[in-house]
Amino acid sequence: MKVLYLHGLDYTTLYKKHTRIFKLLEEGNFAALDIKKIPEYGLYRLKLDYANRLLFQLGRHNTETCIMLLEAIYNHEYSASRFLRGKRIDENRLIKVVSSENNTDVVELPYLHPAGTKFHYLDKIISFDDQQQDFFSMQTPAIIIGSAGSGKTVLTLEKIKALRGDILYITLSSFLVQNSIKLYYAENYENEDQDVDFLSYKEFLETFRILTGKEIDFRTFEGWFLRHRNTVKIKDAHKLFEEFGGVITGLQVDREYLSREEYLALGVRQSVFLKEEREQVYFLFEKYLSFLKEHNYYDLNIISHQWLQFCHSRYDFIVIDEIQDITPVQLNLILKSLKKQGQFILCGDSNQIVHPNFFSWANIKSLFYKNKNLAYDTIKILHTNYRNSPQVTDIANKLLKLKNARFGSIDKESTYLVNTVSTRRGEIHLLSDNRKNHLELDDKTRSSTRFAIIVMRNEDKAEARKIFRTPLLFSIHEAKGLEYENVVLVNFVSNYDKEFRDITEGMDKQIIDPDEINFSRAKDKTDKSLDVYKFYINSMYVAITRSVQNLYLLEASPKHRLYDILGLTNVQEQINLKVKASTKEEWNKEAARLEQQGKTEQADAIRNTILGSIQKTPWVPLTLENIDQLKKEALSAENFNKKAKDRLFDFVLLYDDDETAFLLEQSGYKRAEKFSEERNSVFRKNYTNYLSNNVKAVMNEVNKYGVDYRDVFNLTSLMASVMAGSDKIVKELLEAGANTNHRDNFGRNVLQLAIFQSYFSTQYIATRIGMIYPLVVTDNIKIKVDDRLIKINNHTIDYFVLNFLIAVQSSVILKKNFYENKGMKVDDFLEKFILFPENILYDYRKKRAYLSAHLSKNEVDRKSPDNRKLYKRVERGNYVLNTNLEIFIDDSWLNIYELMKTDRITRDNFLFTLREEVKKYEEAIITLSRKRNSYYHSEFHTKSINDSIAQCQKQLATVRTEMKKAIEKKNKSYLSPDIIGKTPAV
Repeated sequence: MKVLYLHGLDYTTLYKKHTRIFKLLEEGNFAALDIKKIPEYGLYRLKLDYANRLLFQLGRHNTETCIMLLEAIYNHEYSASRFLRGKRIDENRLIKVVSSENNTDVVELPYLHPAGTKFHYLDKIISFDDQQQDFFSMQTPAIIIGSAGSGKTVLTLEKIKALRGDILYITLSSFLVQNSIKLYYAENYENEDQDVDFLSYKEFLETFRILTGKEIDFRTFEGWFLRHRNTVKIKDAHKLFEEFGGVITGLQVDREYLSREEYLALGVRQSVFLKEEREQVYFLFEKYLSFLKEHNYYDLNIISHQWLQFCHSRYDFIVIDEIQDITPVQLNLILKSLKKQGQFILCGDSNQIVHPNFFSWANIKSLFYKNKNLAYDTIKILHTNYRNSPQVTDIANKLLKLKNARFGSIDKESTYLVNTVSTRRGEIHLLSDNRKNHLELDDKTRSSTRFAIIVMRNEDKAEARKIFRTPLLFSIHEAKGLEYENVVLVNFVSNYDKEFRDITEGMDKQIIDPDEINFSRAKDKTDKSLDVYKFYINSMYVAITRSVQNLYLLEASPKHRLYDILGLTNVQEQINLKVKASTKEEWNKEAARLEQQGKTEQADAIRNTILGSIQKTPWVPLTLENIDQLKKEALSAENFNKKAKDRLFDFVLLYDDDETAFLLEQSGYKRAEKFSEERNSVFRKNYTNYLSNNVKAVMNEVNKYGVDYRDVFNLTSLMASVMAGSDKIVKELLEAGANTNHRDNFGRNVLQLAIFQSYFSTQYIATRIGMIYPLVVTDNIKIKVDDRLIKINNHTIDYFVLNFLIAVQSSVILKKNFYENKGMKVDDFLEKFILFPENILYDYRKKRAYLSAHLSKNEVDRKSPDNRKLYKRVERGNYVLNTNLEIFIDDSWLNIYELMKTDRITRDNFLFTLREEVKKYEEAIITLSRKRNSYYHSEFHTKSINDSIAQCQKQLATVRTEMKKAIEKKNKSYLSPDIIGKTPAV
């Protein structure tokens, strides 16, 4: 059998030490080896000797099965394994494997290099082809060009792993950033030799200074333009939007925007508007500037110029993804943050540009190398596609051939075709726009998340909605970055018949015959129609490549010349589709995915049309805003309302509300006297389905009320399942699109609730947190310090400590004795940190010296360039969260103490602490009294005991006075200070 090993694994040393074992492995002689399968994880472990193991997967490409070696595990330390960290491994329950054949846990590999010996791993096994391997071996600077599905993002992420120092990965799309973070740190990847910032361009700007106002997006721009449309002859909002961003504000790096004279003087290939149109364009631009100022919007290009003054060099390497979406001024600002020029990697695809923004690889090269040409071997083009079916790729390539023949090439680097290695067979259907096809397509697409409908422009969507009821309807601008198994293009050509006839005029079928395309310039540079028409053919290319497998072209004019050139001549008058309807969980997940990508229109449409049958809950959740009424009923001195007391006590137990527990105890509610012992009862009483991992029962409620509905205690289903430690339900809810960022009454998200449970439950931290934490951990946490953004990734100690304090700081400080400092000591952290499993906290992070260094390094008043100012030192060795720290939640900044409802831990409200002091003195008085009365004492000894009793009584009176003041200050109208109690009889 072919044996491959993960890049970075010391295979040579292992082979030399265990040659016999590896030879048997290569022979596929599993019977002669000690190989066992690890159930549930699809992994196998090979015994090397008494203490050491080798972890591997089985992979299959076509008919060939290979052994993919992942890592060596030394001294039985499965907990230290990257791929097994957090997973429970019982060697006695592993399954013996005696044959290399007929194993069910085999990973299907879309590609396997025929001569390769290594592979890479992000969230799955990756085998590089020759072009990818050449790029991986290149030194910086480097430029990588590839179509959608070519693996360029995956390749750059693997390239980052080989870099050291401070690294920036940046792109315009926040969704691509989020996805790249997940890929990069998949399967517990760690690299102590680097610190990587994954930032969208907007986040990058805010690391220097927080932006004020709102970014102008196309939807807002379009709304503004419609109010001025009748004053000019210009009618295309998208074209104008791109002109403002790509030319007037984005072209020059030394000024915020071009003056009227500079803009009017631009050459014919520097603007998509004709000379006679530019006066109107600039007239609108001046109106646009006024609109931004009056309505508190900002333009990213203009802001980029203003932010140059704040930018400083801080990165050793920079990787820019989807460079075609970045303007020259933005690129200039990004590269200014490099410590050493030339340490960059750029990647993108100019064929995915819809509206002309004058991007070209030639311009990129000239920007960096004004005095010399960039060597061609610095640029690598990826020709292989791993995503689209061969049939879809074939149509896309034919379109590129037509584009090149009609318009010429922007530059050499943009002139290439794509090869696919996908074995998935697809279908291309050219359909007549008739009623039969309407009914069939609508009936099958409206119930499936695997079909998307795409039209050219926003204004075309209204007509498409008359046919299709699916919420997955996109204009071409909205469709960028998406992919679906099936894509339906609606009258893409017929609605723009003249434009596509002009495009195909003079073009012959033979233009699609060559196996490659050659670089050639457009003959007539003054023909602006060329740039205008590129929009249509680029749009069609982007739309076609959104399809992973099947493409349906619904056309009123299916016999158009374009389709004849593309070889699509068989027009179907009727089609029959076999489509499996998607579940509500799948629609929930699709809505969440689209929302993350900024496709709010489609996400809202899913919730309103597909998921709109959800009911409103028959209860009103208990919140801090409405809890007072329940408190008045439960704590009333006139009426003993047990039902209200029970409900309030359940709330108290869930939220660890010691103060209210004390008030319940003083009102005569006996259960409150054993507050700590009663914690688990609230789950047994209210969350039995969660404790028993009853997925069906929970999902029935979710389908009834919605995936993020709030229960009577204001917890979502995901919050409740996390607190109960129900990993199966957590997985199911996440699959259904449950939101991990919703907060409970004290500002805690699901991750912080898991930490909160771990702090108070030894069973939870021992058996549940290791499984729950990886499921709900967020990619990062964003904080604002000194008016700048700090984005803290989830693999850092900063991330864990910050979430730990948000979860438990209030409760821990509230429980401290009256005489103790009101801060968190290192011991407060360590007594819990040592209990967290290795997949959450590495052992070295549980050491006193390491934690002390981290806390002191990030003190507010400490002067250090790397200080994130997370903590305030209130006394020596005592820390709390920085009181000026702000956290980014729901698209706005919120002070972290407002988030945590910190009035619970101010000195005047330490009722629990004071109650403990009362109990301490009461018990001391009773103990001393019994001691005095139990046997004979000398007069001197008796006087000493009496003096001690008197001292305790004095202290007790002082504490009670403090308690009365605290209650009066909170103005608790439902509770009289007199219920505090009297001094026990002596």
